[in-house]
Amino acid sequence: MYLADGGGSSSPPEFGQRKLKVEPSAIPQARKAFEHALDEFDNKIKNAIEQLPTKPWAQDPISSETSKAFNEQTSEKALAAMKFYREQLVGVISQLTMIEAQYRQTEGDNEAMWGKHLRDRD
Repeated sequence: MYLADGGGSSSPPEFGQRKLKVEPSAIPQARKAFEHALDEFDNKIKNAIEQLPTKPWAQDPISSETSKAFNEQTSEKALAAMKFYREQLVGVISQLTMIEAQYRQTEGDNEAMWGKHLRDRD
C-alpha cells in the first residue's frame, strides 16, 4: 500500500510529492503514529500561533517597523507552512483510516490474515 502526497492535496512545489509504503498489518500502528504526531504538533504549535502576528514590543518606531516587517515577510509564510504540514498529517491519517477500513472489510478482523504475508516470507 502506498500513500502519496498526504491524501492527494496539491502541494507547493518546494515540498514535492512523497510516498509512504506501509504493510497492511502495520496500518493501525502507522495511523496511530501519525495521530500522535498531529496531537504533538497541535499542542506545541498552539502557543506559537497565539503569539503571531507579533506586536511592537517597545512601542517605539523601530520595534514597530521590525514587527511589521516580520509579520509581512515571515509570519504569514510560517503560518502557511504550519497549516500545510497539519493538512498533510490529517490527509495521511484520513487515508490510513480509509485504507484500514477497506482492508478490514475485505479481509475481516482476522489477525491471522493481517500477518499472513509476513509468515509467507519466512
